[in-house]
Order: sequence, then structure tokens, then C-alpha cells
Amino acid sequence: MHEPLQLKTDYINVLLDQATERTRDRGSRVYEIELGISLRDIRLLRAVGGSPGITMGQLVQVCAIEKTLVSKLVSALVQRDLLKRQIGNEDARQIHLYLSKAGVDLVMRAEPIGHEMEARFLDCLSVAEADTLRRTLAKIIDAEARSRDIFEFLLVQLRESKAAESAPSSPSARPRKK
Repeated sequence: MHEPLQLKTDYINVLLDQATERTRDRGSRVYEIELGISLRDIRLLRAVGGSPGITMGQLVQVCAIEKTLVSKLVSALVQRDLLKRQIGNEDARQIHLYLSKAGVDLVMRAEPIGHEMEARFLDCLSVAEADTLRRTLAKIIDAEARSRDIFEFLLVQLRESKAAESAPSSPSARPRKK
């Protein structure tokens, strides 16, 4: 056995994950009881309601949910007559999404529930602290979006470097014995 390691355990992404998981679970259970729908479904419906005609690709970005999962969730919401799909006029490959009347009604019923749950989650913070948290998170999200291209470029370079390090050296690269 070894002594406890002195490690950093309060990484921001870990704290955000913990807060998100705990509040997401509670929120989803409330929405499922009250409205018969999951928190992820509500998130998608709200995004579509706020941006009628949003494309699937845009929805993936806005909701931060994996593409294949968004596709499955959207299909289920269409089957439940909460969403409508429309093929794009300018590009038939683009699918635009709109709330149905039932979708609008559901989102509007979800709004006061969301406001109440958020208020309860944040009641440990002052109004100023909650505003600061929102602004700080928005800055982090914006910074990630602005740095995404350079990050991907550097990741490719890192992979290439690691691949070159682990590749066996070719016979022509080895020094010859005399």
C-alpha cells in the first residue's frame, strides 16, 4: 500500500460534471413525473422552440448532445408529434425542425418547472453569484468554441508525434557497423 498521493481533485471540469450530473438527474425525474418526458427531450424541444427551423447540425451544437443520440431523440419526438421535420428549400440535405402545437404546449408547461428547479438548485447562491456563474460559464463555452480549430490542429500534431516516436526505425535510418 502507498501513502495518499497529493493530487488535484477539484478540476473545474470534474466539478462541473458532478454538478451537472446531480442536477440533471433530479431535473429529469421531475420532468418525467410531471410531463412524461426526459430532460434531454425538453432541452431539444426548447432549442427548437427558441430557433424555429434549426437544423440537426445546429441542434447538436446548441444542445451539446452526441449527434447519433440527437437523431434518435428527434425521431422519437417526431413520432410523439412534438416535433415536425421539413426538408430544406435550398439544400434538400438539410432537415429543419419546428415544434408542433403539442410541442409548443409541452415546452410552455415545462418552463415554470424549469424556472422553479433552477431557483432551488441555485438558492445557495446570491443573485450576484448566480449571475457571475452564468457569465463565467458563458465565457468558458465561448473560449472553447474560439479555440476549437487550433486545438484540433494541435491534437493532430500530437498524434503524429506519438506515432513517429513509437514507429520502428527503418534499416536506412540505423547507423551502419564498420
